[in-house]
Amino acid sequence: MALAIAALRDKDPAAAEAPLEKAVLLQPRNPFALRTLGQLCLMRDDPAAALPHLRAAATVAPEDPINLFTYAQCLLALEGESHEAEADELFHRALRLAPVGELAEKIKNQQRRLADRVLRTNAQGKPRLDAVMYLTSALETYRALDPAGQKQLLAEAAALGQKGLTINDPSQKHNLRHYRGGRTVSALQAACILYVGIQLLLPGEDAGIDLAREYELAKGMVGDSPAG
Repeated sequence: MALAIAALRDKDPAAAEAPLEKAVLLQPRNPFALRTLGQLCLMRDDPAAALPHLRAAATVAPEDPINLFTYAQCLLALEGESHEAEADELFHRALRLAPVGELAEKIKNQQRRLADRVLRTNAQGKPRLDAVMYLTSALETYRALDPAGQKQLLAEAAALGQKGLTINDPSQKHNLRHYRGGRTVSALQAACILYVGIQLLLPGEDAGIDLAREYELAKGMVGDSPAG
């Protein structure tokens, strides 16, 4: 392990691989060696080779959020296989173990990407008509608000987004005090409200979900965008 760590410190992952393989052979329940070897496989775009090492690391040390997070990333990188549900569960477990900090933000970002990926898969490459409806309603709502009200609605939706929106779960509901006098909305609808707010008030910012096609359709239905 010492040789592997020295090579990693020298930013020479190729030199670290052989010592890590030997360490895993000698200590098959060493979670650090398992995870690091798996990460090296991911770095060379070989998730299939990384999978057994990362699965073992997550099994040996199931309370380590980094192990769970890395294992989930590997599952999503596998070609021709669908592991979205398993990866999503791993992300949720990792976030419960590390609810704040840099790792938590990475987990939330991956959760948003995964949710968008599942959304697109479910839509079979076509625009989501329910999202178009929600975006249209959000555009009309922002149009009816003054600038201060628009900022309040965006801030409230952004706070929900920071906590995590399970947009593919229709049973998840949220209350938005600044949306049409106070409404209970689905997670997808809340994401649409957030998306519209960012497009209008913070153009260029990453909304965490790609609703560009649906947004263009919604703008066509509403007409001119509301003034900010």
